[in-house]
Amino acid sequence: MGKILAFLLLGIVIGLAAGYLLVSSVTAPSQNKCLYEAGKFSGVPKKGEQVVVVYGFDANYPPFTVMQPNGTPIGFDVDVVNMIAKKYGWKIIYKPWDWSTIVTALEKGDLDIIASGMTITSARSQKIWFSIPYYSYVHQIVARRNDTRSLSKILNSGDYIAVQSGSTADEWADRLLKAGYKFKKLGLGSYTSALKALLDGRASAFITDSAFLGPYLKKNPDIENKVKVLGNLGAPYNYAIATRPQDKWLRDKINAALEELMDNPKWNELLKKWGLG
Repeated sequence: MGKILAFLLLGIVIGLAAGYLLVSSVTAPSQNKCLYEAGKFSGVPKKGEQVVVVYGFDANYPPFTVMQPNGTPIGFDVDVVNMIAKKYGWKIIYKPWDWSTIVTALEKGDLDIIASGMTITSARSQKIWFSIPYYSYVHQIVARRNDTRSLSKILNSGDYIAVQSGSTADEWADRLLKAGYKFKKLGLGSYTSALKALLDGRASAFITDSAFLGPYLKKNPDIENKVKVLGNLGAPYNYAIATRPQDKWLRDKINAALEELMDNPKWNELLKKWGLG
């Protein structure tokens, strides 16, 4: 009986040891694994090191980002980025980029941030990560003022509807086509180009967002008299500053600065300056 008990105890000890080794071999490696590899701004920079941030933006998206003829960018988002950079003593390198490939440029490391009316979407969030949101808007479909057709008739006319390629307006056009509406999509390089296509008669409508259209028409009353908003599309969307997923330190610093800025009366002054207030 004593021998049997000893064998049983030995078997239990061996089983527990084997189980521990098996669990350790399975779980230990996962403790060292991260979802993303370390990036340029994953952690705190070395003491005394100059932080240089490459800022990507659309060169023709007023009032958020516009490249002037002398090569200087201006706009609401440019002011916001400059304020964040001033707070931390960062150096900003300004890099205008084609909007249709700007997300890929951020992923590949050609850019470090995007702040240019960058909408938070589920598709983009699978590739890049966003700061806290700082501005809301709605999508709108616009026609010439003298066009008496209803929204439904224009969407089923077989005519061109202009959009900025790679924008959320472009995505809205695709949704409408998928839903069965009968029109042709005219993809262009900017919202201003899409609006011009409408005014020139190359398109019967264009899809835009209120963040662009409202301020633009305020500055151009002659154009305001030539167009009309036929309706809004869907729920409000939000703008945020885009970063690479692994750049947690950079994103945390941006979030802290944005929150501080938005809680300051200067934020409303900034909105008013660019016709957004």
